[in-house]
Parts: sequence; structure tokens; C-alpha cells
Amino acid sequence: MPKSRPYGRADEWIPTRPAAPGIDRGRPPGVGPLAIFDLDNTLVDRSSAFARWAEGFARQHGLGATAAAWLIAADEDGFAHRSGVFERARAHFGLDEPVDRLLAAYSLDYPAGFRPDPAVNGALVRLREAGWRVAVATNGPPTQRLKIDNAGLTPWLDAVCVSGELGFAKPDRRIFEAACAQAGLAPEALGRAWMVGDTASVDIKGADDLGMRSAWLHRGRRWEEHAFRPDVVVGSIREAVEHLLAND
Repeated sequence: MPKSRPYGRADEWIPTRPAAPGIDRGRPPGVGPLAIFDLDNTLVDRSSAFARWAEGFARQHGLGATAAAWLIAADEDGFAHRSGVFERARAHFGLDEPVDRLLAAYSLDYPAGFRPDPAVNGALVRLREAGWRVAVATNGPPTQRLKIDNAGLTPWLDAVCVSGELGFAKPDRRIFEAACAQAGLAPEALGRAWMVGDTASVDIKGADDLGMRSAWLHRGRRWEEHAFRPDVVVGSIREAVEHLLAND
């Protein structure tokens, strides 16, 4: 079962672009309900993208048939610190490259493994057409934006808040407030907003702390928290969007 950590996935990076302001899509201010989405393993299939990177890395370095599986296990569903993953990989596989060089290559190669998902993009289009504002709140480095671009999500987003740019991370209330503001809505809009994510300790806990409604993407897991609960448990983004549209 994937592990939950307090502050989300731990990708390290070489910064590739500066922090960006809110995304202006030319929509009138203060209009529409708000849906805030997590990114990794919510709007994008991080597990598959990492597996593609691991397979390519294993081929590039001639590591053998079982190397990709070892790297996937070491990744801990994205929660293991990147420097630690590569330090372990150097020792396990006898790699010559220093960790900083491996990290630099990873920061370029890994985001390239993300692909558009027509079901996800179509669901976001439905929200936009119904008058919703759509935002991403993600814990991670600025290269999270490369994942968003490669997955074809950018045209459907009113706001993108990346913890590595802002200096605070989910479940800190400020990242949700920033998403609301970047989407052009007043703070009061969070009272009717939805948070959709796969990590209980940051996505659902953060929403619960703010009094937001939430949808937990279960990814084949059972809910195990007792102090808080999502409003709905869903198996896909399409299912989440159907619920949001029916319960606005």
C-alpha cells in the first residue's frame, strides 16, 4: 500500500522556470464554483510515468531486467527523497555518475514520461463548460509544471499552485487560499469548493481543516484515517467530476 507522508512527494529538481502568477483565461472575476485538484496520481498517472523513466534509465545504464522494478520500489510511490533514491541506486548498481548528475538528468527525463489522458482532460472540459473554475494545488518542485504541460492540462486550468514555488505545501491552508485567489475568486469561495486528491494526509486533511468538501481517489486502497473523512470516495477523475457536477 502506498505510504502517506505529511508533506507529499519528495521529487528534487534543478529549477527550470520562475514562479508563475495566476493564469488569466479571460474569464470574469469571482464567477463560478471552484474545483482544486492534486496533480500526481490524481490528474496525471505518476506511477506509469515513473515506470517509463525507470525502464529507460535501466536500459541506458545496462542494469538488467530487474532494475526497473528495484527503482520503482525504491521510489516509494514518489515519497522517497530523490537524493536518497539515487544514493541507494549508485550503491546497488555500482554507478559511476555522482548523485547531482543523476538528479540533473532525472529532472529532465522524468517529466517527459507524462502523457495526456483523454478521460481526464475531457472531465476538466466538462467542468469548465459548466462554469467551474479549475485549479491545481501540488506539492513538489517547479518542474511539476512540465508534467502539467506534457499531460495537456494547461488549457483547462485557471490556477496552478506549486509548493516549491510558493514556499508552503499542502495541507497548509495557504496553498488552497492561493489557488482560490489565482482562480480569480474571493476567499469565501473556498466554502463551496471541492478538493480532489489521492493522499489523505495532505489533500483530504487540508480540505477538512478549511471546511472544504473533498473527494478521495482511492487507487485501490481502503480509507484508514479516523480523525477526518472525505465527502466521497471515487475511483477516477471522471467519477469525481460527475459527483461535483451533481452536488454543486
